[in-house]
Amino acid sequence: MEPTSVLNQHLKLCSQVYELLLEENTWLKTEKTVPQKELLEKKQNLLPKLEVSLLELKKLKPEFFSPFDDSKKLVGESHSQLLKIFYLDRENEELLVKITQPTDRQNFQRFTTPPEKIQEIHKRLPEDNEGDTPADRGE
Repeated sequence: MEPTSVLNQHLKLCSQVYELLLEENTWLKTEKTVPQKELLEKKQNLLPKLEVSLLELKKLKPEFFSPFDDSKKLVGESHSQLLKIFYLDRENEELLVKITQPTDRQNFQRFTTPPEKIQEIHKRLPEDNEGDTPADRGE
């Protein structure tokens, strides 16, 4: 298969994946619930196609590329699109984790004491002296 056609098909598929992830991202941000079944099914249908496309890309060898066509540009566009996909997918994962956690866990804050109060507590503690071990104190 011609490298430019493989790259064009891959780029087209990447655009479809990106649009789907964008749709999922919008859903997660607005509805704050797990996406509907149809959206998940679309993702499941696209995933095998993307895997096949990536395998086709791996089959391409540098000697197949012509210096006179736009394959170098297509490779750059494909790389850029994949980075956008990875970033958006990661964001969607984080949103899903947050949404699926119990409500009390979503609002959990590890430190409820303000930093000023912590500083005040530290100032009230006795200073540690070097060599001041329990044995030195006769304990």
